[in-house]
Amino acid sequence: MWRGEIDGVTILREDLPGVPAATLTVGCGARDEALDTTGLTHLVQALLGRAEPGRVDRSTAGTSIVDTSFTAAGSPEQLAEHFAAICAAVSGLPGEELADAVADVDPEDRYLPDIENLRDPWGSLLARRFGPSGPGLARWPVVDYRLFTADEIRRHVTTYFTSGNTVLATIAAMPPDLRLPLPPGPRVSHPTPPVRHQTGPIWYADDVLGPGLSFGAEPGAAVVLLLRVLMTRVGAALDRAGLALTAYPVFLAVDSTRHEFGLTVSPKGGGARDSDAAAAAELLWTELLRLVRDGPDQAELDHEMPEEHDRVLPEALQARLASVAWLWHIAELEPATGRELFGTADSYIPDARAELRGLTPAAARDLMSGWLSTATIVVPSGARPSLSGCTEDPCPRTRHVPSGEVLRPPLLKRRRNRGTLVIGADSISTVDGEGDVHTVPLSDALVAERNGALWLAHTGHGCLTDISDFAGAADKLRSLLPPRRFRRVFG
Repeated sequence: MWRGEIDGVTILREDLPGVPAATLTVGCGARDEALDTTGLTHLVQALLGRAEPGRVDRSTAGTSIVDTSFTAAGSPEQLAEHFAAICAAVSGLPGEELADAVADVDPEDRYLPDIENLRDPWGSLLARRFGPSGPGLARWPVVDYRLFTADEIRRHVTTYFTSGNTVLATIAAMPPDLRLPLPPGPRVSHPTPPVRHQTGPIWYADDVLGPGLSFGAEPGAAVVLLLRVLMTRVGAALDRAGLALTAYPVFLAVDSTRHEFGLTVSPKGGGARDSDAAAAAELLWTELLRLVRDGPDQAELDHEMPEEHDRVLPEALQARLASVAWLWHIAELEPATGRELFGTADSYIPDARAELRGLTPAAARDLMSGWLSTATIVVPSGARPSLSGCTEDPCPRTRHVPSGEVLRPPLLKRRRNRGTLVIGADSISTVDGEGDVHTVPLSDALVAERNGALWLAHTGHGCLTDISDFAGAADKLRSLLPPRRFRRVFG
């Protein structure tokens, strides 16, 4: 792979077959925001998208937890013009007609890979483990984009959208007169917040759609392979138990020495009963214990070993993947881009076979020896799994009910919800039917609303409580909280 530089921007090039394509990646993602600026990076991405000349054959853009990228396909000349226009637009942000520009941006277009919605277990695990900063911010809905000021946008762009913090990866030669007129600036470091609420293998309950598992480990293709072994085992166990659930792997490159890995379990269709969630969590934990303590079989390692990489998209897939086939080759450069920007990457290409060939069951067992000490499992609220050796670590609760305005469910809902919501001068508390009190300081409170459903978030704990049953709660909390802490949920 060729590495060079144009206008301070690092260029990575590898000549590959297929249509010419390139990706401009900025080392700025959702983790670089703050609790009250959630969504700011996506807004910047969308505003820059307005500057695209529109002459490339195909283009896409996206914001992830760690970066922001713009990908396009077309002739080298088209690509040069396309990316030059995006880079030139950075210096002009936010522009004089900010209100009109923001009105054209759809917050629903923001999609963070691996986190489908507010109740996604992976988002809950990240919020629990990292708190209201860094990767822990990925769970929360975006601030109303109309509330962002020109100064906030300008500071975000000045800090992150600079030449030294950007990489252009291309699979074809670019014109010699290519210009990438980004503002000058250094490569940005991303301090990793320490993992919170972690004293060994723990589990907790939260308002999530299914169980999930997270653990920290040193990055490497071997961990990914073993996670796939675990996924296969969990999937087989779910099928044997007759549970209509599916396990999916999830990844996050935290820093160059530690990644977050995990599995989330979701219904194949429709919702899942609490009993299903508890049983799924027990299977997830049992299979993790068995794999870590006994190791994998050689047959399992051989089965999950990636095949030799084919530089040509298989003919059988070309028709089925027609809309995204143009991304086939440029995606190969994503790991190199990640390593350039962050010293690590959360994706591993099949060329890692050389590293994996020496992986034996004994070596795998040694590699997994530290997984349990960092393991965290989340289960849906109401589920009570039996997880031997895994300690429950719930959010702190008391029996003391703070003073404040008390809200109750309407009469028709009180048979199934005997709790109350207490709105005080400096906190919001939920009191369940057993008298247990969970208090959220206003400084940590966030309210999310979607189609009449209402959730109270304790961003310090990373947890979510459904408060939809409490009459009048939405109006009262909207008047109590700052506008940026009352948010609309998409998806």
